[in-house]
Amino acid sequence: MSPKDPLAKDELLVSRVLQIGVSVSSLLVLIGIILFLNQYHTNVNPALGNSFKTLTAPSFSFPHSPSSLVSALRSHSGLGFIVLGSLLLILTPVLRVATTILIFAHKRDRAMTAITVFVLSVLIGSFIIGVFFR
Repeated sequence: MSPKDPLAKDELLVSRVLQIGVSVSSLLVLIGIILFLNQYHTNVNPALGNSFKTLTAPSFSFPHSPSSLVSALRSHSGLGFIVLGSLLLILTPVLRVATTILIFAHKRDRAMTAITVFVLSVLIGSFIIGVFFR
């Protein structure tokens, strides 16, 4: 395929969405790990009987809701950045499907647009079911 081929341009756009999503999410997780280790390294002292197990205990505070995630990000919590990066990584394929809808709609391919809209609705529906019926 030549660079001027419309199919190549569409595939390049979709691949860019995936590359950017994975790169940004990886960067957020890396920042989160660095912040996390910087914030909690004083809590981990094997000589005092503390270890990383205390950081993964069920009683350890972890952002589980949107409001707690926003609060964690505002306070520069490493866990907040890790959760945000993980969410972005989960949402990257959804962004890919949304991008594909725009591509098919721009090409006026009604059948593929309808199929891709159905796929996106199934993805969003599964997220909603996961949130409300866990």
